Amino acid sequence: MDRLIAGLKSFLPGPAAAILLLLCTNAVPAPAQPARPRPTVAVLPLDNASGEADQEYLADGLTDEIAYALTGAPGVGVVARSSAFRFKEGNRDLRAIGKALNATYLVQGTARLVADRVRINVWLVEADTGVQLWSQDYYTELPNIFDIEEDAAENIAAALKAQIPAGTMLVRNRTQTIEAYQDFLRAKVAGRARGAQALADSAKILETVVAREPDYAPAAAMLAYDDALIPLFQQALRSNAPDQERQIVERTIPKADALARAAVQHDPKGADGYVALGYANLVQRKMIAAEDAFKQALALDPNQADGLHGYSQFLAAMGKIKESLVMRDHLQAIEQFIVNYTADTAEIVWLDGDTDKALAMLQPFRPGRTLEMALIQASAGRYKESAALIREMPATNYFPGFTENAAKVLESAPVKAASESLPKLGSMSFAYMHVGAPERVLEFYEDEIKAGYFQPISATWFWHPSYAAVRKTERFKKLARDLGMVDYWRARGWPAQCRPMGADDFVCD
Repeated sequence: MDRLIAGLKSFLPGPAAAILLLLCTNAVPAPAQPARPRPTVAVLPLDNASGEADQEYLADGLTDEIAYALTGAPGVGVVARSSAFRFKEGNRDLRAIGKALNATYLVQGTARLVADRVRINVWLVEADTGVQLWSQDYYTELPNIFDIEEDAAENIAAALKAQIPAGTMLVRNRTQTIEAYQDFLRAKVAGRARGAQALADSAKILETVVAREPDYAPAAAMLAYDDALIPLFQQALRSNAPDQERQIVERTIPKADALARAAVQHDPKGADGYVALGYANLVQRKMIAAEDAFKQALALDPNQADGLHGYSQFLAAMGKIKESLVMRDHLQAIEQFIVNYTADTAEIVWLDGDTDKALAMLQPFRPGRTLEMALIQASAGRYKESAALIREMPATNYFPGFTENAAKVLESAPVKAASESLPKLGSMSFAYMHVGAPERVLEFYEDEIKAGYFQPISATWFWHPSYAAVRKTERFKKLARDLGMVDYWRARGWPAQCRPMGADDFVCD
C-alpha cells in the first residue's frame, strides 16, 4: 500500500495527494511534498453561436461534457467545471480568468445546431499569453457528437503532452439515442443552480430520460443526486414539521437509493454514481456505507467536486474537522465561485476556530446565507448582530413567524429563559444555547430523524466549542446513537471531543 501511494503521489497535485492519503488511511495526512507541476485546464462556457435561446443548453451542456471527458486524461488537471460559468458573459481577460480559476490553460469555443447537424469550434490557449496551442472546427450529424467530444479531449490532452493509455474511453456519457442525450444536457443545465426549483426541473427532465433508457448510468446518477437533495430545500425540514417532510422523503429517497445503485451497477467506473450513492446513504444515516461510497467516488476521480463536498461535510458532521478541511481546501482550489461550496467551507473554517475568516467568506452571499452568519455571530456573543441577520433571511426559507421568533430569542440573550416558554425555531435552534436551554437545540435533529432525513452540514455545528454544553447531555448521546454516529465512531475512529467509556457508553467534552 505504501509503495502504491508513493507511486500515485508522483503525478497527483499536492491537494489531491493529501486526499489520497485520507482515502487510504482516514487519518490527518502529513504536509504534502512538492509535486511535479502538471497542466491545469478550465473549459470556459462555449458560446451559443446560433443566438437562439433554445440552443443555450447545447453550448452549456457541451462545455461540461468536454471538461468531464478531460478528467479521464491522466496528467491533465481539470479545474472549475462549475466555477467557469461565472465567466459566461462579458469581456474575457484570459490572463485574469486563468489566475482566478487556477488554470494554466483555457479551452474556448462555440456551438450551434444547423438542422440535424452540429457545428462546434474548439480551441486551446495558454492563459498567460493567449497563444493558441490547438484548434478544430467540427461539422457533423448530431448523433456523432460523442466522437467530437472524444476527439476534442484527446487533442487537447495531446497538445498538453499528456499520455492517454491505449483503449481509454474519455467520453462515458454516451446514450443509445441522441434525443435522450439532448435531454440529459438540458437537465444538467437546469440543475446547476442547486435550489429547490432547479433540482425539481432537472429531475422532471431526467425522469423521461431514465424511462427511455433505464440503463443509462449518467442520467440515473444525476436523478439520484437530485432526489437525494430535494428534501433538503423544503420549508418543512427547516421549520420542525417532520410529518410534512416525511411525505417528501418517502417520495424521493427510496428512488434516489435505487437509482444510485443502478448507476453504479451499469457503470462501476463512473464516479458520479458513487457520489449519488454516498448522498443517498448519508441522508438515510447509513454512515459507514456513505463513507465507503464517497471514498470510491474520489478514488475514481479525486477532483469530483460534489464528492469532495459531500465527503468533507460527512467528515465534519462526524467531528473530524481537520480531515474535512483538507478536502475543503482542495475543493476551494478547483471550484472557487460556487456559493454552496464556499459557504459550507466557511462553516468548517469557523469550527476550526477562525471566526473572522468564516464571516468574511460568507459576507458576499448576503442575504442568501445569513443563517450561517447569524450562527457564527451568536457564538461570538454578538446577539443583536445575529438577530439582524436572521431578519435578513428570505421569508420563503421558513414557515411564517419562525424567523421573527428566532430574532426575538437572540435579542433577549444572554438572559436565561424558561425552556418551555420558548417557541419552535427549526434549523435556527442554535439560539436556544444562548438563553440557557441547550438541550432544546437537539429538537431540530430529532425531528430530522422522525422525517427520515439527515442533513450533514447543520450537524457539524455540534463540534464548535460553543456547543460543549449540548455535547455533554444524555440527550445528545441518544441522538448520536440514533444518527448512526456512535456505530461509525466505533468502526472508523472517534472524534477529538469524544471517547468510548466501557463497552457500551461514551463521553464527549
